[in-house]
Amino acid sequence: MSSAYDVALKYGYESPVSFSRAFANIHGITPNEAKQSGVELKAYPKISFQISIKGEKEMNYRIETKEAFDVFGIETIASLSGEDGFVSPAELWRQSHQNGDYKRLFNASGDLPKFISQDLCKIHGVENYRKTEGNTFPYMLCSFVSDSSKTDGYKIQHIPSQTYAIFPSEKFKWDEDFMEVLRNLQKSFYSEWLPTANYERIAGANFEIYGGDREYGYIELWFPVKQINITKSHN
Repeated sequence: MSSAYDVALKYGYESPVSFSRAFANIHGITPNEAKQSGVELKAYPKISFQISIKGEKEMNYRIETKEAFDVFGIETIASLSGEDGFVSPAELWRQSHQNGDYKRLFNASGDLPKFISQDLCKIHGVENYRKTEGNTFPYMLCSFVSDSSKTDGYKIQHIPSQTYAIFPSEKFKWDEDFMEVLRNLQKSFYSEWLPTANYERIAGANFEIYGGDREYGYIELWFPVKQINITKSHN
């Protein structure tokens, strides 16, 4: 039987995590859940291309290379298949707001470093920054380390220099549209941009970067990528 890593490589993904996320974006369930009897999946016919012009909004993104930096914060190990005993990213955010961890991390954050926009929030999300066992991935509520940060008692993670495909959202109301905006950005990257771009998703930390005020916010998703080298063959 093929391992999760073998399956991911077979279909062009760098890791089981990236394959599982792309699979879930299309089918709405994880690969492990798809193995259960009676589960409905989506099938697609052979691709054919037609050119049409629509008045839809263009896809906004940018490619940026960031120098190495450090983040610190509160970590959970989450399960891709939703197994019991793991705390999901959404649950970590909820718990941290309720028990005061979010406020304590905010107070410890210090100033924002100069290499990011100064109108961003002080707390963000990062995942896949290190390898974990089995069908799991690491996720951290994090702040960027700066000279004024107070990191004692928190996990510190070094992020090496990396090129990112960055997908920003429009402003939205936090309480009403957050999950829809997040899903749409993920879909834009995995289902629309990545299949046609001259880039590939690679292993490494990807970020949920938040900005705005108490009522209205915006998100930037940072995906680690590298440009695909296309060599022409000569007869």
